[in-house]
Amino acid sequence: MTWQNTTKKVAGAIAVLSGIWMALSVSLGDVFSIIASPDDVSAEVLASFGGTIDFIDRIAVLGVLVTILGGSGLAVVSVSKDNPPFINTTLQYLPVIVGFLAFSAFGTEVWDTITGARDWSASDDIQNSYMLFLASSLVSGAVSLLRK
Repeated sequence: MTWQNTTKKVAGAIAVLSGIWMALSVSLGDVFSIIASPDDVSAEVLASFGGTIDFIDRIAVLGVLVTILGGSGLAVVSVSKDNPPFINTTLQYLPVIVGFLAFSAFGTEVWDTITGARDWSASDDIQNSYMLFLASSLVSGAVSLLRK
């Protein structure tokens, strides 16, 4: 196995584990509320998101959900000839998509996570697992692009 494959698999596993941790910390009900109806999330979750949940947060949390349910996670949804092409493309390139979001919207926080400069004690489990998910997705996505 090449270093790219190993890095992609390890980063993907970290993304799944941190995504599951985030979903459990938030609660499954609030995960769906973040995506579909952010005004309905609990005060605790809203505070963890800095008092507001914007479009990028909603898309990133959708990425958490798809990562957990996708082939790298619980494999409830996977690439299949029976799926519409949009679903297969999304599943295939999910780490790249989430990695782009992480880089463009959370660059400083993600970089601090990757380099070990993040102060884990300064944030709660929701924020820590969110940043770990985004950082590991960025690494997995970047390595995926190097393999192509």
